[in-house]
Amino acid sequence: MPYFTKLLLLIFCLVLLVESRKHRRRRWTSHLDVQRASHIFKKNRDLTKAWKGKTEQLLRVNEHDFTMRPAFGGPAIPVGVDVQVESLDSISEVDMDFTMTLYLRHYWKDERLSFPSTNNKSMTFDGRLVKKIWVPDVFFVHSKRSFIHDTTTDNIMLRVFPDGHVLYSMRVTVTAMCNMDFSHFPLDSQTCSLELESYAYTDEDLMLYWKNGNESLKTDEKISLSQFLIQKFHTTSRLAFYSSTGWYNRLYINFTLRRHIFFFLLQTYFPATLMVMLSWVSFWIDRRAVPARVSLGITTVLTMSTIITGVNASMPRVSYIKAVDIYLWVSFVFVFLSVLEYAAVNYLTTVQERKERKLRER
Repeated sequence: MPYFTKLLLLIFCLVLLVESRKHRRRRWTSHLDVQRASHIFKKNRDLTKAWKGKTEQLLRVNEHDFTMRPAFGGPAIPVGVDVQVESLDSISEVDMDFTMTLYLRHYWKDERLSFPSTNNKSMTFDGRLVKKIWVPDVFFVHSKRSFIHDTTTDNIMLRVFPDGHVLYSMRVTVTAMCNMDFSHFPLDSQTCSLELESYAYTDEDLMLYWKNGNESLKTDEKISLSQFLIQKFHTTSRLAFYSSTGWYNRLYINFTLRRHIFFFLLQTYFPATLMVMLSWVSFWIDRRAVPARVSLGITTVLTMSTIITGVNASMPRVSYIKAVDIYLWVSFVFVFLSVLEYAAVNYLTTVQERKERKLRER
């Protein structure tokens, strides 16, 4: 029995010894973790990276009335704009419009959004904060359809700097009007423009301007269109006047397009030329072969009518004459005259045969 008691005491002492070592090890590892965390914290001193409260409290969103523009009652707030064109999706001659996808960025200063920071870094947010602060109400003039991409979330970025400067960026696809002149079609060049303007604020409250002049517009080098060659992009700006509201700053994104002619050579000019040459074949067919000459003439006339109809179906119903219309209608006249030529030859031949018959009878 004493031997059994001593064995229990020995086991109990060993258990206590093991537990005490584990406790010391945990204390030592926790001490190392605290040192590492403190080292990381010292390395990154920016308060925006260590902020554990709400963003609204850091930016003091609830302390100000953001329904008013910055510096309300004072001079006009300058809002810089720059654009990066991602793609020109389509150009429609029938609807006289174009579709463009672009990154639209705004720059302004709102001292109400300034926050403390030691290393002058910035804070980046998505579209959820945009609904709580003031942003410029820029819209696209003469646009038919436009939308902000929302896959997988709204493509909106808001970046706030400690001194109150704000960068507001969004990815937009817009379909806008383009007044085209088809007088020289298909040897034409078209100039289209996308216009940006503030909807509510006149030039006394908001001053829109290109942030870096003509360098504010950047395009992707891979932009291309099947029927057009993009010659150049450039920016302009001017004031727009509305009789009921006043003067507004308006920004223009202008681009010039030159049409590729090779497609129309293959689809329009070459077939029309061949039809005219085919109609001349009837001149070498015997005038007594009535079915051959009539069928050939009617076929070429109908083919030319089909070509003219197909070209006009892909064009708007303009009230002036296009260059391609002159060529096609001249070709149609040549084909039609070849049919009239056989009719005239057949009629004159019939008259001459009647006269010869009468002479023989006499």
